[in-house]
Amino acid sequence: MNDPLKSTKKDAPSADDLSQQIENLRADLMKLTETISDDVSGEIRKAGRQINQTGRDAQATATNAVVGHPLTAVGIAAGIGLLLGMMARKG
Repeated sequence: MNDPLKSTKKDAPSADDLSQQIENLRADLMKLTETISDDVSGEIRKAGRQINQTGRDAQATATNAVVGHPLTAVGIAAGIGLLLGMMARKG
């Protein structure tokens, strides 16, 4: 009959086999870490470019609004200044 203990001992990997498997796992983890790091870095750079573009667009829109309607811009700035001055005086 088949003895389960004998078949288990026969199939047990050696210490060298385990060491090699651990080294292979380490190498695979390093490759995975590199890939993930590269992907994340690329996405961060892409998001940074989008944020910069959005900021430039907002600046251009504000500049065009002020140039197109200078009296309105001065009135809004004066109103905001008045409100901030009143809030600062009460605080």
